[in-house]
Amino acid sequence: MKFFKFKQFKITDDRSAMKVGTDSVILGSWVCNHKIANVLDIGGGSGLISLMIAQRIQSAKIVSVEIDVESAKDSAFNFSNSPWNDRIALFRDDIRSFTSNAKFDLIISNPPFFTESLLPPKTARAGARHDDNLSLRELLEAVSNLLDNDGLFAVVYPFLREKELVEYAKKIGLFPHRILHTKNKPNAVFKRSFIEFRRIESENTIGEILEIRNEQSIYSNKYKELTKEFYLNF
Repeated sequence: MKFFKFKQFKITDDRSAMKVGTDSVILGSWVCNHKIANVLDIGGGSGLISLMIAQRIQSAKIVSVEIDVESAKDSAFNFSNSPWNDRIALFRDDIRSFTSNAKFDLIISNPPFFTESLLPPKTARAGARHDDNLSLRELLEAVSNLLDNDGLFAVVYPFLREKELVEYAKKIGLFPHRILHTKNKPNAVFKRSFIEFRRIESENTIGEILEIRNEQSIYSNKYKELTKEFYLNF
C-alpha cells in the first residue's frame, strides 16, 4: 500500500476514484477556520480534506459523505489511522438523500465538474469528476438544506464556470464572500476558482490570486506559505 505523507497524517488513495491533488490541498489549506464546530465534506474521496480540517480545527466534528464504495474504503482506513479518528464520521451515502439532525457551520467540497470534457477511462474516476452524476443544481440544493444560517460553503470549481456557479448559488440564497483564483504559473491562464459562500450578501467580495509555481516551475512562496502546515518539505 502506497502512502502520501503529510506532516501530521498520511493518506492512501489506492482505491479512490480521485487521487491526492493540488485542488484539495489548496481548498483544505485556504478555507476559513474561524468559529467552526460542525463540518460536512461532500464527496470526501480518500478523506484528505476532512483530515486537513481536523488538523486545522482541533475542536471540529467532521462528517464525510462519499458515495463511491472503493473511495469510502480508503477514507475509512485513513481516518482510523489518523490522530483524529474520534472526530470524523464517514457515511457511504448519496448527498442528495443524506440527512442530518444538525446543520453545519462549514460545508466543503471538491465536486465533480467536467461536464463538457471527455469521460475519463475508468468508470469510478468518471463518476468522481463528471457532474452527470451530481449536477451543480443538486449539489447547491443539498448545501442549502444542510448549511447553518450563519454557515460557510467552500468549493473549488473551474475558473471558466465560475459565473455559472455564482449565478446559480445566488438563486438559492448563497453569495460569494471570498474568492481565490489560481493559475499554474505567472503567465498561464486562470484554472480554478476557490469560493466561500455565505447566506448574507457581502458588500465587498474579497479577491485573491495564487500562482502555484514560479517561472522556473518551482513552488511559489505564496503557495508554500499557504500549505506549510501540511507538506513535509515546506
